[in-house]
Amino acid sequence: EKHPIFHFLGSLAENQISNKGAKALARSLLVNRSLMVLDMRSNSIGPTGAKALADALKKNQILLSLK
Repeated sequence: EKHPIFHFLGSLAENQISNKGAKALARSLLVNRSLMVLDMRSNSIGPTGAKALADALKKNQILLSLK
């Protein structure tokens, strides 16, 4: 079964994403092969969620824009 390819995921801004959500998204970014734009402005991500995202972005070479 083929999975859909997303180059742009609709805005995740203002969705009350917490550390738990940020960590889940970070795990997804580790295997991302298509998503190029992600908007996560104005969420509730704390230091641990931000670190998980930062660590994932060090390995992700596909994502071009993160807001």
